[in-house]
Amino acid sequence: MDFISSKSEQVCKIFILILIKSIVNLNNIINSIKYIMGYFEDVLDWIDEDFIFLIKYGLVIANFISIFIILYFKRQQPMEVKQILIVTAHPDDEAMFFIPTIENLKSQNYNIHLFCLTNGNFNKIGKIREIELEKCCKYLGIKCTIVNDIEIEDSMTKQWPLGKVANYIENYVQSNDIKGIISFDQYGISGHINHISCYQAVIRLKDKLKDIKLFQLESTNIIRKYLSIFDFFISSITSEHMMIQMNPIKVWKAMAIHHSQFVWYRRLFVIFSRYSYINTLQAI
Repeated sequence: MDFISSKSEQVCKIFILILIKSIVNLNNIINSIKYIMGYFEDVLDWIDEDFIFLIKYGLVIANFISIFIILYFKRQQPMEVKQILIVTAHPDDEAMFFIPTIENLKSQNYNIHLFCLTNGNFNKIGKIREIELEKCCKYLGIKCTIVNDIEIEDSMTKQWPLGKVANYIENYVQSNDIKGIISFDQYGISGHINHISCYQAVIRLKDKLKDIKLFQLESTNIIRKYLSIFDFFISSITSEHMMIQMNPIKVWKAMAIHHSQFVWYRRLFVIFSRYSYINTLQAI
């Protein structure tokens, strides 16, 4: 019994010691937690002020470094320069209709060739319009070729000899390593017979130039035509190949170079036409 009592006393003493130690340890744990929480409060105070400042400007610096690295390696990698041909009917077509395409392709390292099938001699000022076109192409940074052929005239009624027109285009393509051709579609944007003839001539080359990609500039109804940049919402849904440029001043300056043609209604066209901002291309 005494043994039992002594053992019980020992057990009780041990239990009491464990309890005391547990209370002390718990105290220490609580104090430790308080200390850690106090440290984190200091950290949170630091985060609120200095750390956010460092993060903010650190990210800005990191972005600049990232951009520099990307541009550096991009500069180190030689890009293939491809030749693209835009076929138009008159001087000023490139400025009125094709600038979004021209600007987008230039930004992708394409060389743009403009092949204009007439000098716009409808009002007997063909020589003036040739000079205007050459100046405009220089402004846009593209190459320019003008066809002078009495059978291929600027006309609202005369049908062009499509075989001859197609031969002109084919010869230029083969001589200049052209990889793609862009022109009007079957409606010619404005329904002009010369614009439509450009399309018809390009179509004739489809079977001959099988390695060349052919695209047509999409014509739209009159409402969309004058929706300006707001046609973006429709074009982004309906079109696979959309070219956008957001600088109407570029189009205005290009058209102003065609001084002989920059009458009041063409000024309005530049402002309100979707073709100043958006081109949608369709593969032929």
